[in-house]
Amino acid sequence: MMGTFLGSGKRIVAGMVFLLALGGVIAAGYAATQESYTIYVDDQPAQRVTGNFGTVAEVLTAAGIETRAEDLVVPGLIETAVSHSGIQIIRAKGVTVRSEAGTQTVWTHQLTLGAFLAEQNLLPERTDQIAADGLPVSFAMLDQTPLPTTLEVGRFVTITIVEGGEQQTVRTATQTVGAALAEAGIVVYGTDGVEPALGAWLQPNMTIRVQRSFPLTITADGRIIQIRSHHTNVLDLLAEAGIGLVGYDYTIPGPEATLKANDTIQVIRVTEDFRLVDEPIPYQTLWQASDQLDLDATAFISAGVPGIKRQRVRVRYENGVEVSQTVDGEWVAQQPVNQVIGYGTRVTVRTIDTPEGALEYWRVVRMRVTAYTAASSGKSPGQPGYGITASGAPAGTGVVAIDRSVVPFRSYVYVPGYGKALAGDTGGGVRGRWIDLGYDEDEYVSWSGYVDVYYLTPVPAPEDINYLLPSGLP
Repeated sequence: MMGTFLGSGKRIVAGMVFLLALGGVIAAGYAATQESYTIYVDDQPAQRVTGNFGTVAEVLTAAGIETRAEDLVVPGLIETAVSHSGIQIIRAKGVTVRSEAGTQTVWTHQLTLGAFLAEQNLLPERTDQIAADGLPVSFAMLDQTPLPTTLEVGRFVTITIVEGGEQQTVRTATQTVGAALAEAGIVVYGTDGVEPALGAWLQPNMTIRVQRSFPLTITADGRIIQIRSHHTNVLDLLAEAGIGLVGYDYTIPGPEATLKANDTIQVIRVTEDFRLVDEPIPYQTLWQASDQLDLDATAFISAGVPGIKRQRVRVRYENGVEVSQTVDGEWVAQQPVNQVIGYGTRVTVRTIDTPEGALEYWRVVRMRVTAYTAASSGKSPGQPGYGITASGAPAGTGVVAIDRSVVPFRSYVYVPGYGKALAGDTGGGVRGRWIDLGYDEDEYVSWSGYVDVYYLTPVPAPEDINYLLPSGLP
C-alpha cells in the first residue's frame, strides 16, 4: 500500500511540473506576438510603441501623434506597419506670406527661401522687396537664406497714421495715401483734411495726418440734433449749434472732456422747487409699576401720540424729472406724547396638583422647552467642569438650565411631565423664555415645543423679581 501511495505522489508532482512548463510556453508565445515600432519625429528623441497594428496610421494613433496632410511620413500612413522598422515623420513648416494679394500661411518642407519661392511659384519682380522675418533679403541671397517664419514679397513701406489723438504704425504694399488709409479701415469724408493728399505716392517712413470732422449727436430741449463738427470742446460745439446754457444747466460729458466721433452730448436743463414734508416723531413707551395688577398683567394708562417733524425740502428737476431732494431746513411742529403702560407687581400664591402632591407656585410662564445631558452640554469627559452645572450641582435629572433674568437662579420650578427641578444651570444658548431640562444619561427624554413653567414658593424678594419678562418666545 505504501508503494502504491508513493507512486501516485510522483505522478501528481510530475503533472504539476508539466502544467507549469506549459504555462511558461504560452506566456512566452503571447509575448512573442507583441510587435515593436520606433517612431522618429524631426530631431526629437525616438518614441517606441508596442502592440499589434495593421497600418502605419494605426501605430501613430496608438502613440498619440497627429500629422498634417503636408507632413512627410515614411512609410506612408496607409502602408502596412513592419515590426522592428523605423517610422520617420518630417514635419512641414508653416510660413506666413504677405503680399499685395493678402496674407496666407503655407506649409513646406523646403529649407531655403529660394527653394520655397520656386515651390510656391512666387517669382518676385526685380523691383519687389523681399523681407524674411522682418529683415531685407537680396535676390542673390535667396538660395542661402534659411526658410523664415514670416515672408513679405512686394513693395512694402512702413508708414505712421495720426488721426486725432491716436497713432498707428503699419506696413503696407499699397502705393497711395488713400489706398493706405482704406486698407487701415479709416473712412475719409469730403470735409476731412488729409496730409499728404489722398493721391500722393507713399514714401518709406511717411507720416499721414488726418484732420477730420466727425459725427456728433446733441440732445437738448426734447430735440435730437445730428451734426458734424471739428470742435472737440462741448461749449464750442453748443455755441456753433446755437444752444445756450442758463443757471444750473450742465452737459454730459462736461466741458473738460475731449469729444470723439459718435459721442452724444446731453444738455440737462435744471430747475428747483421747494415743498414741506412732515415726518412722524415716534413716541416712547413708559412702563409704570402697579400693585393693583396681577404679576405679568398689563394695562394701558395713557395712549401715545406721535410728534411731527416738519422739513423744507429743496427739489431738483433735470429735464423736468425729479432727481433729488435735499433738506433745506427742519423744525419740530408738534412734540410727541409718550405712551404709558402699567405692569402688575401683585404676587398671588396658588396651588397646582402634581403626581408629587400639591405644590405652591407664585408665577407660571410659557417657555420653549428642550432637553440635555452632561454629554451634550459642550464638554468632553475629562475636561474641567464636565458634568457640573453653574450652581455646582451635578448635571442630570432634576436640574434645569434657564436664563437668570427670567427665572431666579437656584430657585425651584415645576414642569408638567418632568417634575420639580432646581433652576441651577445656565446654558450659553439659553436666552429669554427658554428652559433646558437636564437628564441623566440613562433617563434621557427628548423635548421640543413649548411648556408652562411654574415658579415654586418661596416668593423671592421684590428686588429679585423681574416684573417685565420678554414678551416673545424664542
